[in-house]
Amino acid sequence: MKTLYFDCFSGISGDMTLGALLDLDGKNFEHLLSQLKTLNVDGWTINMERRNKNGINANYIKVILPESDSHEHEHNHVHSHEHRNFADIVRIIDGSKITPRAKELSINIFRRIAVAEAKIHGSEIDKVNFHEVGAVDSIIDIVGAAILLDLIISENNIEKIYCSVINDGHGFAHCQHGIIPVPAPAVVEIFANAGVRTRQIDVPKELVTPTGAAIIAEIAEQSDVMPEMTAIKTGYGAGTRDLDIPNVVRVIMGEMSVGATLAVALAHTYGIGFKGDRKDRPYESISVIETNIDDCSPEILAYTMEKLLKAGANDVFFTPIYMKKNRSAVKLTVLCKSDSTDKFAGIIFAETTTIGVRIREEKRICLERKSEFVKTAYGDLKVKAVEFDGEKKLVPEYEEAKKLAENAGVPLYKIYESVKEL
Repeated sequence: MKTLYFDCFSGISGDMTLGALLDLDGKNFEHLLSQLKTLNVDGWTINMERRNKNGINANYIKVILPESDSHEHEHNHVHSHEHRNFADIVRIIDGSKITPRAKELSINIFRRIAVAEAKIHGSEIDKVNFHEVGAVDSIIDIVGAAILLDLIISENNIEKIYCSVINDGHGFAHCQHGIIPVPAPAVVEIFANAGVRTRQIDVPKELVTPTGAAIIAEIAEQSDVMPEMTAIKTGYGAGTRDLDIPNVVRVIMGEMSVGATLAVALAHTYGIGFKGDRKDRPYESISVIETNIDDCSPEILAYTMEKLLKAGANDVFFTPIYMKKNRSAVKLTVLCKSDSTDKFAGIIFAETTTIGVRIREEKRICLERKSEFVKTAYGDLKVKAVEFDGEKKLVPEYEEAKKLAENAGVPLYKIYESVKEL
């Protein structure tokens, strides 16, 4: 499976993204220019040059506007360009001749920024003036990134896009409204709305811009480490800053192995395409309550399990363990919703001899499921229908299968085998 991985160790901005995607395949520059010219926006040119960032030769993209031949991009947030609202920008994009997928992606990226800005300024999405992001250079960055992504995905059969945890700096930055904290409020809001993980590193500068945040939030799923894959080609996009660390974003195109593809599929149960295409999130938070018990009878533990399940626990189970002095014991584990830990801890304290429990938060992945009735050789049976990677699996409900086996006078395994044959 072909994959793109965005390594954002030095943040991300619109121009860095554009530079990295062009560095990934330099022959796409002429295609980019021809597509961007179909936008109803005049007075811009793009300069592409090589810059050395701490020994890394990277691609630097600068959008040149008539009023400033030395325009430095986004990081200082000071512009005097025309302000546009979301509806204006949608009209510009819809009126162009770029591909439908590039149009949709561009609009979705701008929408993320509009939602964030509306929240921060206490306004409505359609009334938000984009200020810096409404400037011509940012329109070129966002639409340009969408054009290149559409082309790269189509030409290379890219099926997944991932990114690292996003690094940002700290301190303060100047913008249209004055001095703001780093990370910028719009960046924090965009990441919060998309569930993107970010962290501050010891760099007293802004490393992530709203444009860069919106692009990566729209296109990529996060992975704590780069997925296991064979790298095919790389691209480096340079930022404007000279830092102790290389001010670049790295994009890696790779081929994932069959095993790695299966592992990723288990963690991402939605279909192929941009992150924005998915209809649900793969992860959900869950609390795990555990306690070790060595002085409680099996009858009491069985009763406790029944009470916990009746109270709504997702799951309850026991694990045989050995404690101090080789005493036989059991570990009681309860899985429950994060806002229900006090209730289930209370049941454990009330019903067992334990004097302490351990609680931790974890994430789990669940396949989509629904209940169905199927016709077997022994009668109708209620099953769970589970879908994974386009395939449907039928799992018998135990109590229902037990009843059917008793009514039909056959062994229980016959019921299970009849479902496998469907």
